[in-house]
Amino acid sequence: MTMTVKHLMMLSLLVLAACGGDKKKDDDEAEDVKKSGSPAGEVSVADYQKKQAAFADSVLNASKPAKALVEKLGKGYDVGSVRLRDSVAFLAGSKTQCFQKARKEDPYLAGTVSMFVHISVIGSDVVRVQESSWTSIAGNLVDACLNTEAKNWKFDPTFGKPAAYIVQVQFK
Repeated sequence: MTMTVKHLMMLSLLVLAACGGDKKKDDDEAEDVKKSGSPAGEVSVADYQKKQAAFADSVLNASKPAKALVEKLGKGYDVGSVRLRDSVAFLAGSKTQCFQKARKEDPYLAGTVSMFVHISVIGSDVVRVQESSWTSIAGNLVDACLNTEAKNWKFDPTFGKPAAYIVQVQFK
């Protein structure tokens, strides 16, 4: 019993130490209020929109190109043709409402989705999201929706020889 009380007291001290105020941070926030006349963290709508647009651009620019993803995945994968990429982009963007639905949750949502398309001698048999990079967790809604919708997408063998292809689609 005394061991448990000692452990509890030590844990309490550690929690108190971890939760202690940061005097420098508090002073910096007070200085920001004096300079701007508004509390730190309070941003105008226009400034927020600019920051979100810059963040979206940084996420889109930081995503790996399809070729780099194919190299990472290894032998048996190839970058999809322009025709395949454009077809997937059309289906993912215009034919589904996946991105638009997720945009209702996060109006600033943007991201890159790498789609896996397996083409056999009779055409595509598997189409799914391989990897994605989003500005927020709302992107998971897009991924789930695309995976559901992609089960119905069929590409004939003219889209490529039998292989596994990666194509990328950007949403903004």
